[in-house]
Amino acid sequence: MYPDPVRRMPMMSDDSNQGKDLARSLEEYRDRSQAAIEAIDVTAVARWTEEVFQAWRQDRQLLIFGNGGSAATASHLAEDLATYAIPFDEPRRLRVLSLNDSAPTLTALGNDIGFDAVFSEQIQQWARPEDLVLTMSGSGNSPNLVAAIERANSIGCKTAAMTGFSGGTLRGMVHHPLHVEIHEMQPAQDAHMIMTHMIIDGFRTLVRTDLAEGVTGGAEG
Repeated sequence: MYPDPVRRMPMMSDDSNQGKDLARSLEEYRDRSQAAIEAIDVTAVARWTEEVFQAWRQDRQLLIFGNGGSAATASHLAEDLATYAIPFDEPRRLRVLSLNDSAPTLTALGNDIGFDAVFSEQIQQWARPEDLVLTMSGSGNSPNLVAAIERANSIGCKTAAMTGFSGGTLRGMVHHPLHVEIHEMQPAQDAHMIMTHMIIDGFRTLVRTDLAEGVTGGAEG
């Protein structure tokens, strides 16, 4: 008969010093994350949410992108704006695209031109004047994100950037800086995710109010 693995393995007591230290560390992280959330500029997020709403009404598109964890946040925002945010029986959708979701496109551009061009070349491909372009960056200094915003600005897009730390280069480049003055990457990214959910919730409310009032009857020029 095999020995009972549960009986053979010592269980950590809830009162152990290690357990207390871990709980204290997690509480401290929670507090730092909460501080980042409290640093969100709600008025700036509201202005950008209104831009997204007007893009939907006028059939303009929203392009979103980021690196690493910010890429995941960009994909999350694009998915919710394309699905959950608008009633499924409403024929008009928000034309939203996450530029970090196509591995073939990213690797082709990275291999043929260079990683700094993986987003700027896609901006050139998809963006038109008055389209919305949103990037996300902890430092605000990633060369591929800076290059993409430069390209978007040159096309005539309305640009925004979620940033942390001091905001880096991106903060001063965009029309809508969504900056959180937090000097730690993970809490900054936590705040960025909260901002995405604020945008989704606000956009969802604006769309449903618009539809209920019967205002939207066709694309506005």
